[in-house]
Amino acid sequence: STGSSGINAEYGEYWKQWYQRRVRGGYAVEHSIVDPVEKTLTLKSENINAASLFSFQEDIVYKGLGAQTSLQHEAKIRFSASRLVDDAAENWLFNRVSNAACDGLRAMDSIIDKVEAEMQSTLQSVGRTLDESITDAKRSIDESLADAEAFIDSSISDAKSTLDRCRTVEPTRG
Repeated sequence: STGSSGINAEYGEYWKQWYQRRVRGGYAVEHSIVDPVEKTLTLKSENINAASLFSFQEDIVYKGLGAQTSLQHEAKIRFSASRLVDDAAENWLFNRVSNAACDGLRAMDSIIDKVEAEMQSTLQSVGRTLDESITDAKRSIDESLADAEAFIDSSISDAKSTLDRCRTVEPTRG
């Protein structure tokens, strides 16, 4: 004899194949909310096709927690078929949605890692450029000071020479 779980599995497989034959991809409306203060990305979605068979609402919240990202996932699924089909279809869809949410978390972590690496690279480049600018500025200041000292020394020497010439020449009165 077949128990209720065998019936559910049999109808679940039938429903899954029926759905995949008739529905060529899922269409949903999605609303995204970014909160930079709380460091969250919230995705809210709801199916727009196959609505006569089921309604599906999903809320996903990604939250930055230092070096990690947390995932809060909630999915509401309502089927309009018989209870046997509903249970099997709900389990199948729940597993599919859960796997997609985990894939989304991995993708978010990957994106965050890439952005952080790019930021580090940019900061290092800016740091090198800033260090080079400071070194160039110091060199320019040092050269200007050396030129100023040479000019002052030359001016002092010229002034002494002029004074010495004035002292050795006797003024004539006349």
